[in-house]
Amino acid sequence: MDVDGRLKQKVAVQRDEETSGMSLSALAKVGPAMAVVAIGIVLAYVVPGLEAMQPWKPGDPVPFWNVVGRPFESEAFAQQIERTNEIDSFADEVLSEPDPPPVPVAPKKVVVQKPGDGLPAYTPKEGDDKPAVQSIELFKGQELDRFFASLARSDSSLEGAITRVSHWGDSAIGIDGIPGAIRRRMQARFGDAGHGFHLMAPPNSSYRHGEVKLKTSGWSHCFIIFRCRKSSGLYGMGGTVFTSAGGGTSTFSMHPTRSSGQVSKFEVWYAEHPRGGQFSVRVDKGEKTFVNTRAEAYEERWHAVDVEDGPHTFEVRAAGKGKVELFGVTLERDNPGVVWDGLSQVGAFTNRMSGFDPDHLKDHLQHRKSDLAVFTFGGNDMIRKVTMEQYAAEYREVIQLFRKARPEMDCLIMAPLDHGERKGVRIVSQPIVPLMIEAQRQVAKSEGCGFFDTVAAMGGEGSAGRWFKRKPRLIGGDLSHATSKGHQVIGELVYRAIVEGYVAYRKRTK
Repeated sequence: MDVDGRLKQKVAVQRDEETSGMSLSALAKVGPAMAVVAIGIVLAYVVPGLEAMQPWKPGDPVPFWNVVGRPFESEAFAQQIERTNEIDSFADEVLSEPDPPPVPVAPKKVVVQKPGDGLPAYTPKEGDDKPAVQSIELFKGQELDRFFASLARSDSSLEGAITRVSHWGDSAIGIDGIPGAIRRRMQARFGDAGHGFHLMAPPNSSYRHGEVKLKTSGWSHCFIIFRCRKSSGLYGMGGTVFTSAGGGTSTFSMHPTRSSGQVSKFEVWYAEHPRGGQFSVRVDKGEKTFVNTRAEAYEERWHAVDVEDGPHTFEVRAAGKGKVELFGVTLERDNPGVVWDGLSQVGAFTNRMSGFDPDHLKDHLQHRKSDLAVFTFGGNDMIRKVTMEQYAAEYREVIQLFRKARPEMDCLIMAPLDHGERKGVRIVSQPIVPLMIEAQRQVAKSEGCGFFDTVAAMGGEGSAGRWFKRKPRLIGGDLSHATSKGHQVIGELVYRAIVEGYVAYRKRTK
């Protein structure tokens, strides 16, 4: 190596030695400070009274935000963190309990009232004092009084006191998850009066009622979302009519572990018409009874079969001699309590619900004697190019149609779930969500319905992302449909809101 090479090598070695010395010197100065910080962090988690110094807690946006001046803090942000923690604690509480206990519910002891007798005094039940995370909004304070009055009669075990709720919605309630969760809680509190309405067969793969065992084959159907009977509007209360000239068969029974397993009355909903055929019914593989559906003019009809309260199988079969048109079967118990119909219209825009013939809908709702109509729509409408003014007008038309069909029925609009979208690694609420919620709130206010803000109950803006990230997940990968655990949580949210309103009603009217 020449002289220049040796000189360059010597300089490089000297520079490395100086750099190493500086690094060791800096480490010697910084090391003790880092140790002090580390000890402080540990003490913040183990010494009582130092919780405020903990650099990270569940719900904090980033570690150390409380020791760098809380740059994210504002009153609104602090409220959001508090709300998120509240929902997390609520969900943990709900999911720690079985849903539901798979045991039969015995018939209630019936109280026979004498003419002129008033309701017995309200007696608080266990859990009535549990706080509601999100209250039902009542704009005049009395929008659900008729429903609460019916609940009071069921609560008092009065003879024939069945409170019926009919719950329509899009895929948010498609597999009966949310209605089922509400149903189980309401029946545990107010009495089990049966499962309620079930279509003759699933119109799509997302129509499932886990509490009912169903076997079906051979039916053709017309689903309201396709407007296949636009000229007549004769879809039946459940939004789907089923036809068969022979062979169409459905077999119903209550699931032995997912429900009480009990039923004491089956009722087939069907239509008579000029080309009507016959269908047969039978219970527990007994003798068949044949029903003729041919008539000079179209008429809604019902065929009821009473049985002893217990586990039963009910078969309906198209028997030829023409085409039968059937809408569904109700499964009930002659027992004071609650029935909660799950009437999902999977894939439906809200305005599809205005496609019913008014007189036809009136006949069905009056026969059903529904005390409360619940509507959970909006998820599918988020993809439409429609102004919120137009959407609100469509929703008003739907509510007015149903209120006119049964004026004695109260109504509750339940907002859609939060719908999220991915922005890089973040999940945020779609911008349309708060606009749609406010539009629905205004419809509820103008039409005399109660309103339940589902997104607020979930935790507000960004809740889809939080529900997706928590364990167990409460919302699915599409960031718009709840998981089975999510159904359980939402069911409890709605149930507590109803009980809160009911208790307030009983105290106000005693």
